[in-house]
Amino acid sequence: MIHTTQAHASDKIETDLVEVILAAHNGDAVAALREVIADASFLHEELRTASSFLSHGAARGWRPEFTRE
Repeated sequence: MIHTTQAHASDKIETDLVEVILAAHNGDAVAALREVIADASFLHEELRTASSFLSHGAARGWRPEFTRE
């Protein structure tokens, strides 16, 4: 469970990050969203590649999740 203060700090960080991303795309939300989706896709593939090299023993049975709940 996240403490209320931690939740507010997390919300502030996310809001600041959204503003930075939008500013980097001159306020164009569609361009910003396309870039975020492209980054997420790239990182998803990197995680898939890295997990294929990760031995079961090295991670003590842990495997990455590829979807969020």
